[in-house]
Amino acid sequence: MKLLVFSDSHGNSERMLRAIDHFSPDMVLHLGDGGRDIAKIKSQFPDMPLKAVKGNCDISSSLPEREIISVNGAKLFLTHGHHYSVKSTASLLISEAVSLGANAVLFGHTHKSVNYYDQGVLVINPGTAGYPPMQTCAVLEISDRGELLSRIIRL
Repeated sequence: MKLLVFSDSHGNSERMLRAIDHFSPDMVLHLGDGGRDIAKIKSQFPDMPLKAVKGNCDISSSLPEREIISVNGAKLFLTHGHHYSVKSTASLLISEAVSLGANAVLFGHTHKSVNYYDQGVLVINPGTAGYPPMQTCAVLEISDRGELLSRIIRL
């Protein structure tokens, strides 16, 4: 299963929409700060499964602060990250992911992409889909056995 992961689009949805059209993912994840953009994804791709969480700029949003989903047996912990001080360190976030038994934690907020393992947990920040000069997203592939393969791509 192929997932496209976005965060921090901040009203700049065009590159995100083009990436969805180009990659034809099985699911889209949005990690916050893009409430209006999430509505555009739903409008343009009404049959596309979409999971999203609330970011610190999504003030009036009814989206959840965090979400835990299972895809092909892999447990994914989704959050924007601002409640975990991710601009300073990812340690609180990773500790929470470990305590939840998550295989991966996906977050945004910093506008800086990361893709690495820590304490057996895949840590992904897709970066920012909305702000130049480096607009990025993540592609996360999950095998039928729950194995994770991820990469950051430029939009």
